Amino acid sequence: MTTPFKHLLAAYQRRAYLAALGWVGNEQEAHELAQDALLKAWKARQSYDSARPFYPWLHVIVKNVCRDALARSARAPLPGLKAERVVDAAPQPEAGLRLRQREQRLYAAMRLLDDHHREILVLRHFEDLSYAEIAEVLNLAVGTVMSRLFRARKALLHQLETEDI
Repeated sequence: MTTPFKHLLAAYQRRAYLAALGWVGNEQEAHELAQDALLKAWKARQSYDSARPFYPWLHVIVKNVCRDALARSARAPLPGLKAERVVDAAPQPEAGLRLRQREQRLYAAMRLLDDHHREILVLRHFEDLSYAEIAEVLNLAVGTVMSRLFRARKALLHQLETEDI
């Protein structure tokens, strides 16, 4: 089981990263949390039921690792704004700055959402899952996914419009 399980983890490494990025909104932290989640999955590989889909099982691990990290960071003082990416020599650096500012606002607003809203937005918009795939991961009906996604988008828009972020 170890070799096929290693292949499963390798195949889902990018999805774990994208999920973590949606939860924490920081590329470096998302890489670290995805690696932590994959390590936890490796250590818990005996508990995985191979008769069931792999990603829903892994998704729960990634979500829990990210929620734990967010809970720890909520207790820590907020750092000042810092550049996390090197800006390339684009002809219009203002556009890159505006894009990064919008990303920062989006991630800040995502952090203010409740976990259910954040989770479904991450699955749809960061991991690019279809409604059917989200339904499988969350064990919900497709119609329920659609309505929850609608409410989550509405909550995110409300945060972006009302919060000073």
